[in-house]
Amino acid sequence: MSSPLSSSLRNGGALALVVVLAGCPPPVANTPTTDSDSSSGTTDASTSTGETPTSTSETPTPTPTTGDEEEFDGVIAPATRTYRPLDGAEVAAARDPLLDYAEMAIVAVGQTYAAVYAEAAARLEFAGVPDAVYQLRTRLPGPPELPGAPGQQHVTVSQARVLGNYAGIFAGRPDVASTDDAATAVTVSVGDMLPLGPEDQFELYSYNADALLLVFPDLDPEDMSGSPQLDATEIGAWTIAWRPDSGRAGWPLVDTAKGDDFWLGHLAAQPLVPAPMGAELQDPWSFAQRYVLAETAKLSLPPMTPGAATAVTGTFKPVTSEFVSIDLRASEFMAELQIYDADLKSVGCFVAAVLEPGADHPITGMTPNLGGINVYGLDAPVDPECMSEDCETMFVTPGDRVLDLEVGDPYSDDGTQTLIVQCSRYVFVEDPGGGGVYDYLASDLIVQGRLEDLALAPVVPKLGLVRDLAVNGVEVPPDSSLSGVGVNPTISFTPPKFGAPDAYTITIRTIDDIDGIDGPVLRRSLGSIRTEFTEVTIPDGFLEPGGHYYIQVTAERGRGLTDAHADSHDIWVSRAMTGVLTP
Repeated sequence: MSSPLSSSLRNGGALALVVVLAGCPPPVANTPTTDSDSSSGTTDASTSTGETPTSTSETPTPTPTTGDEEEFDGVIAPATRTYRPLDGAEVAAARDPLLDYAEMAIVAVGQTYAAVYAEAAARLEFAGVPDAVYQLRTRLPGPPELPGAPGQQHVTVSQARVLGNYAGIFAGRPDVASTDDAATAVTVSVGDMLPLGPEDQFELYSYNADALLLVFPDLDPEDMSGSPQLDATEIGAWTIAWRPDSGRAGWPLVDTAKGDDFWLGHLAAQPLVPAPMGAELQDPWSFAQRYVLAETAKLSLPPMTPGAATAVTGTFKPVTSEFVSIDLRASEFMAELQIYDADLKSVGCFVAAVLEPGADHPITGMTPNLGGINVYGLDAPVDPECMSEDCETMFVTPGDRVLDLEVGDPYSDDGTQTLIVQCSRYVFVEDPGGGGVYDYLASDLIVQGRLEDLALAPVVPKLGLVRDLAVNGVEVPPDSSLSGVGVNPTISFTPPKFGAPDAYTITIRTIDDIDGIDGPVLRRSLGSIRTEFTEVTIPDGFLEPGGHYYIQVTAERGRGLTDAHADSHDIWVSRAMTGVLTP
């Protein structure tokens, strides 16, 4: 299943004007799906190193068994995956999950139990794990975009004897090659384009290779990448670093000789209200941006080569669109987002139509954008007729509104049109390194489901934020901070007041800058703990003395702790946040 968190965050692109008006964070580019944030330890979206994973096992390495599951003394995790390629029958293929991790072991009752891949049974086996609550601890290889940084650590706290983490159903073909070479690129040349607008974006997408890359044009005339400029009607030799999101390991390489499709989508944007006047200047929706997949180009290219720039060509063709009415009760989202602090200072909502792979339920794969509307809270003039910089202002959150959502879908045979509604609260914090660049913390409410179903009734939040969020028993509101928490603080909370979560994910994020191959990274996830419990102690390997962190607690309804995928397209998510913590 592609993550609703990351899918919705992809849609915050065409927002430059609104960001300035609302004082909100810049758009968030694609983040890996397959629940990399919301399913600790289950993601396959990592770069495989091919090295044998290490373990600190204190017990003898168990001997693999191929006996019946009910006779196995320990924990097992089936590793057979079903792939759904374009124009072909389903393919079942087993893969050793240990190839995707640098470390993997179960810790229970003070002992460590190593993972062994039983090839004949196509499953992981953790022999000897007692029938008690345990921690499945995994660490991904270091990401190639952050040289020298350790990979994310993910912990699953469970008592289940059979885990569904490493099975599942995947979009595309099973034998996709991938790379971690940061020099890999595509040089795109496409004609017959609609004139490029100032807020337009592009998406490179392949269902069969399971790759999606959101691209923002560089409108600086001195840009050396070949990016199209304003009003351009073609793309001429635009070189783009190939670092797509995927449900697979590494950055997938598109190979049309093996049947891969490859598309360039042009997401054309324009203001929701062309020229706000009078009282409209006090309404955030007057400064919202809407976008639609207006045209696509089916691309031709030779097989991609790691470390090289592949020439890609095509011609845009218009996409027929339709309008869908969405009754968004934004006020109900805003009311829940302010439970930890009544003073909302920065908020935003994204209403996005995407194509989710899978018919009966979501499957692991990327979700191209079909259309959407983005709105942020507004510092509005108290007097709408005041036009000077000295006008007294008030912060206004988005209110209820019936939206005409324009949707363009040239991929209808590939999946299910899905609506994602996400409303977020942002809290800005100073750079702890003294760099003068403000960063932000975020909490969210997300509703995801079939587009045709959610259009039938008002869209309201379905799952509230966890309550009473505390660190070592001390509540840390988003606008506050707490020092001296130690490197193993205890995180506690109570369930949301509405909705019934299947599981919780405690994500640990740092706001300390780190240098990546594309420049400084201001905020990143160090990993997560997925559990059914409402109190956990953060294990070693996450927090370090002198660091600056915050915690997000995600509640999710739609997929249980050990399920391989959700049982329907109806997925509800909430994420609460603490303020900044220092050990």
